[in-house]
Parts: sequence; structure tokens; C-alpha cells
Amino acid sequence: MSPAPGGDLRRPFFVAAVAVAAVVVLGELGLAGLVGGNPVGLVPVDVATGVGVDPAVAAEVSLGATSPPGSGIAYLALVDGLLLFTLALLGSSMVISHRTYGRIQGIVTLVVTLLWVLAGLLTALLAFAQLLLMIGLFVAVPFGTLAYLAIWGFFPVGDAALVLGLLLVLKIALVFLLVAAQQRFLQVKGLMALIAVSVLLQVVLGLIHGFLPVPVVAIGDQFWALVTAVVAIVWALVMLIGSIPAVVNAVRVSRAVTD
Repeated sequence: MSPAPGGDLRRPFFVAAVAVAAVVVLGELGLAGLVGGNPVGLVPVDVATGVGVDPAVAAEVSLGATSPPGSGIAYLALVDGLLLFTLALLGSSMVISHRTYGRIQGIVTLVVTLLWVLAGLLTALLAFAQLLLMIGLFVAVPFGTLAYLAIWGFFPVGDAALVLGLLLVLKIALVFLLVAAQQRFLQVKGLMALIAVSVLLQVVLGLIHGFLPVPVVAIGDQFWALVTAVVAIVWALVMLIGSIPAVVNAVRVSRAVTD
């Protein structure tokens, strides 16, 4: 990723764009608590038999808050975290010399994306394991199904929609701030593609929440969390591979200076 294009960058707008990107990531990891979302994990009265499970009561009891509701929104942070890293990397060119930036940009990208791939693989495995558990319980009629409904059958669709709506507004604001900072940001294809992928993943997640029957929304949400993790892994791999030439050039320059 090249440094911020053009020499007439309006720094206040760019700094605001980076701040908005950070708020998006933090929001994806923990915004539901601010909008009163119920956790996805709900305590059944009797997992073995399902007897006495009252949806109105179960929806008030938490096994452990998942904030925002479900895994789909939180997993968006895997993609939007890469967006935040990219913007921060571009912003670093404003405070250090281009010569220094050229030397460290590839190395920093290589290290961060390698760690991102490893973290993405771990989260993808966790998402896949939970998806199998959810599906296994759902099809294990009747007791498994009753247990699934008690734990995941009351997905807070309304609260999730509110969170997604707020995040979408923030991402639109992010684009406007980038354009206000420097219109040539629109020509940075990698950055614009990453924003587009982020918005697309979020929109599809909202459609899943809106169109699936409520009892199976959690399964759809978990499936899309897995898809999001895979997309983040692929994108991080592309960034990692793209950083290798910069690392090689940095090594060559260092050797030449040493000689």
C-alpha cells in the first residue's frame, strides 16, 4: 500500500477518518451493550428435557454476554481491523520521512498480516466448531432442538439491526472523510476494495438477520461469521504476499548502506 496520494492532504479530515475506523472496530466488538441488546447465550431451565423453558424468562438470563449479539458483527472486526491498519499505515507517512517509511512499511505489513492470518485461522476454527454444534443440536430432535432453542433461539434481531445501521453510517462517514482529506484516495484501489468488501459483508449479514426465521438466525449469523473470517484470512494473505517485495527492497537498501 502506497502512502497517502498527493501532496495536499488535509490532515484533520484524514485523522478523523482514522478515528472513525477505530470506532467502527470498537463498535463491532462491543456496541450492543450501549443499545440494550440481549446476549445470544440464554440459560435453559432444563437442557436435558426442555421442560419449563420460558422464552420471556430465558431472554433475560445470560450465560455470558456476547456483545454485539451473535458472532457475525464481532467477526466483521477481522476485516475492518485490516482497514484500520491500512489507514494507520498510510497515516504514518505523515509523521515519518518517506525514506524511513519505505524501509519499514513492508516489514510492518509482513509481521502484522502474518499474525492476522494466524488469528484469523484460530477464529475461523472456533466459528466452524460452534456452527457444527449449533446445527448438531438443531437437528437432534427433540431434546437437542429444545436445547438449541433455549440457548440460541431468541436472537435479538432488532438490536443487531440497530448496531449494523450505526456501523453503516460510520462507514459512509469514513468514505466522505477520506474524500474530504484527499480525493485521490478514491484511486487507491486496494483501500477502496477493502471498504467495499467490508460494507458488502455487513449488508449481507443484515439480510441474513432480516430474512431468516428467528429460531435459525443464530445459525445464519454464525455461518456468515465463518465466511467473514475466511475473507479476512484471504485478504491478509494478499497483503502479506504484496509486502514481500518491499521487504526485499528494504533489505537490499540496508545492505547497500552497510557496504
